Amino acid sequence: MSETADRLSEIAWSLNRHEWQPTDEEIELASAFFEVLVKAPRSVPDFPRGADQGDRLYTESFAVLARRVEAVQAELLPAWRHRLDGSPMVELVELYAGAAQPLLPHAERLLTAWASTSFAEPTAREIADEARRLNVTAAQGEAHLAYLNASAWEEKLFPPSVLDDLLRVWDRLLAVAATMTAAVTGDTDF
Repeated sequence: MSETADRLSEIAWSLNRHEWQPTDEEIELASAFFEVLVKAPRSVPDFPRGADQGDRLYTESFAVLARRVEAVQAELLPAWRHRLDGSPMVELVELYAGAAQPLLPHAERLLTAWASTSFAEPTAREIADEARRLNVTAAQGEAHLAYLNASAWEEKLFPPSVLDDLLRVWDRLLAVAATMTAAVTGDTDF
């Protein structure tokens, strides 16, 4: 287990055992963190979506994450690091930004590749077949085919071992964010 993984566990346990009870300022920082995540510039292209609402390309997810981490590092941490020096909440924000670092080069590489890629347009027959198969409109069938084409493109760029590593990083980010959420909500029964 890495030193940062140990620190996340320590913070989570101190929160769970009520050894750390976030101050109003720390909760304000966490709220500001989540606000930055929501409002961070999403200067990424429109990406196709799958038939299910949650179907997103990794390219989109990583690109949005990169913009969010840039905002956290450029705006949030400089404003709060010295204000709450030594705070577990500042450490959580730093852990989040630090944990995201392995994903950032992939996000930039994917965006560059995306910008220079064009996909073959599906035929009217393919669109009709997909719409019928999914029981959706032709426009939705076409959008789903675009998603499938882009997803296949991503698979070529991400060997399974690389994607597995990146998804472990993503899981780590979720763990940090969950700890911050627990600190804000007080729901520490985990």
